[in-house]
Amino acid sequence: MKKIITTLTVVTLLAACGEKTTKENYAIISGKVSTPGKIEKVLLAQNNEVVKEIPVSPDGSFRDTIRPITENHYYYLFESPLLQLPLYLDKNTNIEAIINQDLEKTVLSGTEKEKNQYLLEREVIVNNKIFRSDAELFKQEPKVFKENVKKHFDELKTKLNSYTFDKDFLKKQQKWIEYKFAESLIDYPNSYSYFVRTQPVLPEDFYEEIKGINFDNAQEYDADEAYRDLVQRKYSQQISDPNDPVQLENFIKTIAALKSDNIRSDFAEGLASLIYPSNPKNKEILDFVLANSKKEEVKKSAQTVYDKISKLAIGAPSPIFTNYENANGGTTSLSDLKGKLLYIDVWATWCRPCLAEIPALKALQDKFKNNKDIEFVSLSIDDDREAWRKAVKDKDLKGVQLIADKAFESQFIQDYSINQIPTFLLIDKEGKIIDPNAPRPSDPQLAEVLEKLLK
Repeated sequence: MKKIITTLTVVTLLAACGEKTTKENYAIISGKVSTPGKIEKVLLAQNNEVVKEIPVSPDGSFRDTIRPITENHYYYLFESPLLQLPLYLDKNTNIEAIINQDLEKTVLSGTEKEKNQYLLEREVIVNNKIFRSDAELFKQEPKVFKENVKKHFDELKTKLNSYTFDKDFLKKQQKWIEYKFAESLIDYPNSYSYFVRTQPVLPEDFYEEIKGINFDNAQEYDADEAYRDLVQRKYSQQISDPNDPVQLENFIKTIAALKSDNIRSDFAEGLASLIYPSNPKNKEILDFVLANSKKEEVKKSAQTVYDKISKLAIGAPSPIFTNYENANGGTTSLSDLKGKLLYIDVWATWCRPCLAEIPALKALQDKFKNNKDIEFVSLSIDDDREAWRKAVKDKDLKGVQLIADKAFESQFIQDYSINQIPTFLLIDKEGKIIDPNAPRPSDPQLAEVLEKLLK
């Protein structure tokens, strides 16, 4: 996730013997957010880490002092993942930003205005015309795509050269363009296959411009967010399906072979989230995280999740829930359902993938409607009980409709280490685990699985 930056203000100090001025290491950022809705804060981030939360007044205005300002100088100020303002801060910066939901309409003033204006224009070109375009660009055949994406980056180069910047800033931005161009090429095959539903046939020279890039540069990874995005994109392409144990194993081997400790650590942090029930590579993931992560909290969390998941073995007693509210106005416990094969759907009304599975779930329920040995349980983790009740009624949801007592923090959810939804569970008639990560209703093999279990 990207972030955005504040303004840096410099104050002068009078020294004895000569009125020598010194720039203090802080910046001031101020402005106003003119996006619709109530906004309580904007976030200032650098190197993918939030460095400060800046309160926003009811009228949308904000002002804060940021210290210290790093030698990196590059930050992001953001209100949402889709509204991110790149900022350059130096020790003599005091900048004001009137932020509009349409980033092109954002108005900047103050010191370092030209650099920040260029960064704003850069963000608009790269997002609107390339990475957040309507996908038409990535649907094009390889040669045409490369020609057109190069035109966009040439436009950015022209924009950069229209300013009179110092050599360091200019060199940094030239590198940024190079890295983002490389990222677009690396991103192309997967994006094309996603939109067109077939693999592109790449010309032999498709990656010619990026052959000289070193993807294992620890210093550049810390210093340049464009390089960091590029490295993450390159290696992440190797694991298009996290559920594929072969891909996962090869990915771990690739990352483990990198010389840069900081790069391995970042990937270890991401891999920690892939420790989940029924993943055959959980031990390999845990070992990699423990060996490579620089964050003790990540290691501790990964170990805790692994230990918890280890108890969810096939045939082990299922974690339980007690007196969860049901849609009929009463309560239901897991023990009330003993004696039946249970297919449990953990979902929420706000979860689009969950909602997308409802038609297939209804079809499955209809297929087994005359079988009294199976029960379909839908367990909502909504915070809003009224929204849940309304969805159950409006969508005419069948089966046992329940809502967890504390949403994601419910003990049953925690015991199953569920950190994403939808998640589906299979529990046998004795209350023992069959599959803590069961197939989705839309999986054509699920009906066959259930039929075998019911024989």
